[in-house]
Amino acid sequence: METRQDFYVGLLIVGAIALVVGALIATSGWGERRYAVYLRVASADGISQDTRVSVQGLAVGRVTTVSPRVDSATRRISFVAQMSIKERFSDGSNLRLPIGTRAEIIQPSQISPAMEVQLILPDTLGRARVYLEAGDTIDSRRKGGALEAFAQVASDISDDLKNALRQTTRTLVRVQSTVTETERTLREVSPSVERTLGSVASTMGRVDSIIERLHRGGFADSLAATLAATNRLLLRFDTLARDATSLTRENRADLRTAVVNLTEASRQLNHFVDQMSRRPYRALTGVKPLPRDSTGAKP
Repeated sequence: METRQDFYVGLLIVGAIALVVGALIATSGWGERRYAVYLRVASADGISQDTRVSVQGLAVGRVTTVSPRVDSATRRISFVAQMSIKERFSDGSNLRLPIGTRAEIIQPSQISPAMEVQLILPDTLGRARVYLEAGDTIDSRRKGGALEAFAQVASDISDDLKNALRQTTRTLVRVQSTVTETERTLREVSPSVERTLGSVASTMGRVDSIIERLHRGGFADSLAATLAATNRLLLRFDTLARDATSLTRENRADLRTAVVNLTEASRQLNHFVDQMSRRPYRALTGVKPLPRDSTGAKP
């Protein structure tokens, strides 16, 4: 009786061991038919034995070895990784890699340095439908991570800001030139305007005396009315000239204010571009603006 129980226990243990071994064989891929394809990489950073190889997200193989290669002419070091690729998918259909297949080395997780080899199939197949064979070699390129992409975006933004700053600087130069030209024109015109106003005043006095003599001389009322209308026209011209001079002085202050504001905007843009060029992550944290320039310096 005890012998029979020992036999059953031993049989149970052997069955359990067989199930474990069968599960290991099924999950580890033992017995699968595979072929070797080589991958040329510029750097072995993150690539090691057992690195995952996938096609459109589906695992189809693993990296088995990574070997260095030294160029005899340039003495530059590159690497060749041997990949073990399945011949069939899990449903039994053939897995054939056409000629033109390329590889991208990506980092699936930002918290892990481990890399993954993604095989990118060509968009179209030729009429010959030639496929890779065992021992063939394909090229690869390394795809940057999220931080590198963010740095590139920050660099593009910085370039745009630099272009905007250059455009603002050119605008400031033009405004400065306009203000200088306006001030020079005002200085040149002011004496002429003053002389003209003095001449108009003396002319108006003469016209008044002429009108008074005409009234005393008994000329026709139509001639007197014409001279009176001319006198009113000269008075309006005097008022218009004075208003034009006042308007010019008011606009001069506005132009100076606009130039000061544009200069302050240029300072802030220069500070923002400088901070973004040094630390691209400030696009997320923000850049503290400079205090407003209170020196009152003229542009």
